[in-house]
Formats: sequence, structure tokens, C-alpha cells
Amino acid sequence: MKYTTTVEIDLPRAQVIELFDNQENYHKWQESLISLKNLEGDSGQVGTRTRLLHKMGPREIDMVETVTQREFPDLFIATYEADNGWNEAINRFSELDDTRTQWTIETEFRFTGAMKLIASLMPDMFKKETQKVMESFKAFAEGCGEP
Repeated sequence: MKYTTTVEIDLPRAQVIELFDNQENYHKWQESLISLKNLEGDSGQVGTRTRLLHKMGPREIDMVETVTQREFPDLFIATYEADNGWNEAINRFSELDDTRTQWTIETEFRFTGAMKLIASLMPDMFKKETQKVMESFKAFAEGCGEP
């Protein structure tokens, strides 16, 4: 399953990248995030592996993020592996003008087991969740980095 989501942020691209690239900010805009732990590498750098624990409804989802490409200010790509699936997020940051940035994520999911069935029955659920997280980041960023 593939989809694209976009949000416009009323901040210069450099400021958006600074906030996005700071792992200490994750809790401020990823409300489902319970914990994160670097497993390997320097935070945000290519090859870095980070364990992320999210609570989605009644379930806890344990996943490992691997940074595969980092070309700021334009591009950041990471993969996420969990028990029942894998996904890749291609994050693109485009300057709309001196004070506005467009953030686009091209997402691909590959599921196994029960998640494969759930994804086929409710594909919009994943896109809506991605959009919700992006809107949360937008609110955080436009609030001068405050949650």
C-alpha cells in the first residue's frame, strides 16, 4: 500500500528542519510515542537504528527505525520494521516562499499476518494517522517549538 500526505507549515524550511531533526522533540508532536532508544549510530544519521515504542489504542507497537537517506534540507528517508509489517517514509521539505514550507511524505507499507487483512479492509486508516501526525508537527512547529 502506497500513499502521499502533505502539510504546509508557516515557518522557513531551515526552522522546520531544525525542529524535525531533533529527537528530543519527538514526544512533543508524536502523541502515541511512549519511548525511544538509540540502538546504533548517531541520532538521525544514515544507518542509525532507533527502537520506538508507540501506544495505538489498546496496543503497544514496538518498531525499529533505520535512517536510510539524509539529504537535509530537502530529503529524509527512513524505514520502520515491526512484527507485522514494514514501511518506508520518504520525507520531502520544499520552500514555498521565505516563510512557508511544504512537508510531503510518500509512504509505502508492506504487511504480514493479520495486519495484511486489516490494511486491505481499512486502507484510509493509515493515511489518516500519518496526516494526523503531520498536523501535530505543524501545530508544534508553528507554536515556536512548544507542544
